[in-house]
Amino acid sequence: MSYDVDGPEPVARRSITKPIRTAIVLGVLAVAVLAAFQWGWQQLTQPFDDEAATAGATGTPSCTPAPEAIAALPAPGRITVNVYNASGVPELATRTAEQLQAQGFRINDVDNDPLGKELSGVGELRSAPNVGKRIEQLRRYLPGATWIKDDRPGRRIDFAVGSDFTGVVTPEPPAEAEENTEDDIPTC
Repeated sequence: MSYDVDGPEPVARRSITKPIRTAIVLGVLAVAVLAAFQWGWQQLTQPFDDEAATAGATGTPSCTPAPEAIAALPAPGRITVNVYNASGVPELATRTAEQLQAQGFRINDVDNDPLGKELSGVGELRSAPNVGKRIEQLRRYLPGATWIKDDRPGRRIDFAVGSDFTGVVTPEPPAEAEENTEDDIPTC
């Protein structure tokens, strides 16, 4: 019996480390691709962040809304107010209601505070949170009044007059929007 020594070469054993190295490299590449995708998505969906706000300082024009796009406050005649005395000063609610009415506001009820509070300070404007522009307009005439948001339905606004209230003021008219030429308005 003879053995063929020059026969076929034995098959080399596969190294176990080669598939592990391949899996590690593929995992690292997958993480890098996901990170790049996430960064790109953020750049597409949130293009105006703090860097965009400071771009105006570097010479890049920033976008500002056109004057007609800024929401105007409602006229006093479109706002109805209940005026309540929470000061302890007799007839203060009546005088305040007359002053508000003279400024164009519509007055509904005039009485003592139904909550029974006695307020120091200018007073409280009480309403639902959905009437922010109306409250903003009222606060121009009642500076220092605190806005108390509650869960009432509708657009009813109460003004509870406090003991430090000195009267309704006539605010300055809003500044007229300046005329802009087409060169002054940046395009977005």
